Amino acid sequence: MQGKKLNLFSVAALYVGTIMGAGFASGREGWQFFGVFGMKGYIGIFIAGLLFMILGMMVAYIAREKNTSDMGKIIVCSGNPKLVSAVGYFMAAILYTIIVSMSAAGGSFLSQQFGLHPAVGGGMIVIMVIFTVLGNFERISKVFKLTVPVLFSIDIVLCIIVIFSHIEQSGATEGFPVSSMAPNWILAAILFISYNMLGMIPIVASSSVNAKDRKSGILGAGTGGLLLALLTFLLLTALRKDMAFTQNMDLPMLAYSARISVAANIAFGVVLFMAIYSAATSTYYGFTTKIKESPRKKYIVIAGAVIGFFCGLSGFKTIVAYLYPVEGYIGIVIIVMITVNFIRTFGEKRREKGNHEYSGEIYMDFPNHDRFDYPENIERVTAGYGGESLLIFGDEKTVLYDCGMAYCHEGIIKNIEKALAAHGRKTVDLILISHTHYDHIGALPYILQKWPDVTVCGAAKAKKVFESDGAKKTMKRLGEAARDNFVESDEEILVAPLRIDSIVGEGDRIMIGRDSYFAVLETRGHTDCSLTYVLEPAGLMFTSESTGVIRNPHCMHTAILKSYRDTMESAAKCRAYGAKQIVAPHFGILPEGFVEEYFDMYVKAAEEEKNFILGLAEQGLDYDGIMEKFEEKYWTKERGSSQPKPAFEENSRYIIRHIVDTFYRK
Repeated sequence: MQGKKLNLFSVAALYVGTIMGAGFASGREGWQFFGVFGMKGYIGIFIAGLLFMILGMMVAYIAREKNTSDMGKIIVCSGNPKLVSAVGYFMAAILYTIIVSMSAAGGSFLSQQFGLHPAVGGGMIVIMVIFTVLGNFERISKVFKLTVPVLFSIDIVLCIIVIFSHIEQSGATEGFPVSSMAPNWILAAILFISYNMLGMIPIVASSSVNAKDRKSGILGAGTGGLLLALLTFLLLTALRKDMAFTQNMDLPMLAYSARISVAANIAFGVVLFMAIYSAATSTYYGFTTKIKESPRKKYIVIAGAVIGFFCGLSGFKTIVAYLYPVEGYIGIVIIVMITVNFIRTFGEKRREKGNHEYSGEIYMDFPNHDRFDYPENIERVTAGYGGESLLIFGDEKTVLYDCGMAYCHEGIIKNIEKALAAHGRKTVDLILISHTHYDHIGALPYILQKWPDVTVCGAAKAKKVFESDGAKKTMKRLGEAARDNFVESDEEILVAPLRIDSIVGEGDRIMIGRDSYFAVLETRGHTDCSLTYVLEPAGLMFTSESTGVIRNPHCMHTAILKSYRDTMESAAKCRAYGAKQIVAPHFGILPEGFVEEYFDMYVKAAEEEKNFILGLAEQGLDYDGIMEKFEEKYWTKERGSSQPKPAFEENSRYIIRHIVDTFYRK
């Protein structure tokens, strides 16, 4: 289910809340990594602040471009599924250690503040984290949006009060012991940013993907980094008021607040405890994203947190001194990998821009438009990469439009269940099939097992395809290719049960409420079973791949597997219908008013593709030679994010053979 999208400040709050844990907010980390180096620590803070901004924006950019919050995909640039998976699980293990340190911090806080046993504070933190994480990312984002601005403001105010208070030095002002693992200010600054970045990756990636637009996602991360740099600067300045005192405290700013007043001490105590909670929650959430969805997941989440609690009884000061630097060295490697991935992702985006410019037009996204911002009665339940899947809530019936790929069936079913619960519905009534390709019906067998009484609607040809053993073998083969491309799994790909319960065709209406219905248009060309549905009275047209797959305002891919002439007729039919807005396959919802332009783009792209193929044929190239040139022109890694290369190659060979046989070889 898609909740309310995050704005720039919400993204920044999530970033700040992730980093602003006990060590950060209390000044323990600031002193350990900057304060002990005297005035050079300020140079270190400048470097760290700059890196907070740059790295946060890089992570947000990668997540936004790849539409993923998976840690492996954010870090690894190769796209190798085994390496991506391995790095993702390694990162999950690293994030798990933070529940240990935050549990220890909670124990240190209540011990220093009230003299309670460390197990009390650690236990409270763990219980709060479990409750929040089991509520998924939406609950976490709501908590952070409400609490982080308050926590940040109080921390800033206390720093300023300490800075301008009359506090005399009670001991030495230099010569403080430094960690053997961070022996100089340059290395200390790098380690500070690198271990903090480990916890940031899953939350910044998730918030960027859930941001209302690209600007909010990327600049929100940059704003969060800037705020963290400001807070670090003020913390260090406050901590230098009595350096010997700072050195001796587990939680220095908590101790300073007690020297100012009881009210300040209480206020900062609340800040510190909530900061511990926010950092623990965000990082533990990152760890839980790698736990496979199953009825046992919640018990694994609880057990893991409890184990972390017992490990955290070793003490917070010890963990900061030894565990954080070790994670910092690991983080340096991760930062390098993220940087390489960012450069590669950015470069591919630029190359894609060059490949798909038309008539000198400048590449740009749809301005101020979110392709997943559907009307309130439509929920995007897509999981993973590949085909899109939408849940439409009519007055009387709930409709699932397409089913996505088989490998991500668990995620799709989970998303459907959440959306049904949010809308007070119990089941799916209808499934509308756009056509029978594996990336649109792959999860159908699993959905039919979950909701066996649902009515599946599709074309007469779709019913025949579902009854064909040869078609099922192709679905299975391509489904396995998608599974191997996107995830590390050996789970069997099911191609049964598959069925069409209600055959629909040109002019039919599928009622979903008293006045609402889907009008059906037969739109052959991509396949003989392709259908276009129009949700009325909204005038929202769900186009089929017979009229193209749009990527951006200047890039349209065709998919003419069966008939060029049929696709042109389908485009003309859809244009003449007069829809108000389009939901495009593999893309999302287009801006209102972008209807004529859409079909203009398709006709132009189809003609250019046809002429490109025929030009190569006229040069004497055979099918294989044309295929080689076709791949050079039309295959990009970005395209691979939603379509496995074997599927692209198979489709391309159909397109080439059809165009050559129809227009060249009479």
